[in-house]
Amino acid sequence: MKTEYEEDVRWLSDRMDEDVPYLEDMECLKEIPSEKIYAEINRRIRWRQIRSWRLKVAAVIIPLFMFAGSYNYVNNRVPLFNSGEMTEIQVPQGECLQFMFQDGSRVYLEPASKLRYPRNFALGERKIQLDGAGYFMVEKNPNRPFIIDVSGGQVQVTGTNFDLEARLNKKEIRLGLDEGKINFKSEARKEYALNPGDRIVYDKTTHLCAMTHHNELRSLSAWKNNLITFNDTPLHDALEKLERWYDVSFKIGSDGADIYSLTMNVNGSLDEALNEISKITPLVFTMENDRRIKVELRK
Repeated sequence: MKTEYEEDVRWLSDRMDEDVPYLEDMECLKEIPSEKIYAEINRRIRWRQIRSWRLKVAAVIIPLFMFAGSYNYVNNRVPLFNSGEMTEIQVPQGECLQFMFQDGSRVYLEPASKLRYPRNFALGERKIQLDGAGYFMVEKNPNRPFIIDVSGGQVQVTGTNFDLEARLNKKEIRLGLDEGKINFKSEARKEYALNPGDRIVYDKTTHLCAMTHHNELRSLSAWKNNLITFNDTPLHDALEKLERWYDVSFKIGSDGADIYSLTMNVNGSLDEALNEISKITPLVFTMENDRRIKVELRK
């Protein structure tokens, strides 16, 4: 502040020196009161202080406005932070659903599946939760991994197509990769990297993981085209899948009917599916009340 005061006094003194000859000629130098000179000095000092203060405030406020404007512009297109708000989708039995996320990624959800996802994906990651089964087609973005939390582990993706089944009430997680590369991280902190054609079955109870490789894995995702595939599938598991797809319930008799496994494709009505099963096994299906079906051995 002392420096600014000295500069003002020096500036005013120089001006007065320049104006002295003119003032002497006008014979008016004696008429300038000292109070006015002092007031003028103070006015100029205050003005310089105000101007300096305004410049300092502008140096702070303008960048803040620019940052806020840039944040709003970018956030409207690619949200920088997860808002914390979660939306839930529940697919009832007997129905399938195709859903597209805000980044362009898609998922085909099987019947009786539940999906939770944020209203806005965060800048660093795209995280969702799944209880059910779905075929995912994830948009590639190495800087924003696509993460699926499931009961028993987590699937980490950067951009790929894969089939995932992970239900809260089932002890196994099934994961098959068509394209790209994904990692599965179990609750036991073990990681498994999958390449195209790989399939894993992870047991949440024993924490054991079995990996196999198939040259043609797309049959695993054929269900999104309404083709259900069974490959040496235990009868109990196959009927559970049919329950979800056709919104029915099966009751297996106590006469050993559940010892069979199914290898077949189902593409049509429930009656057609049951007729095909009856052709390859000695099983009889009897429709009871409330869409309940009894399963027995043929006598």
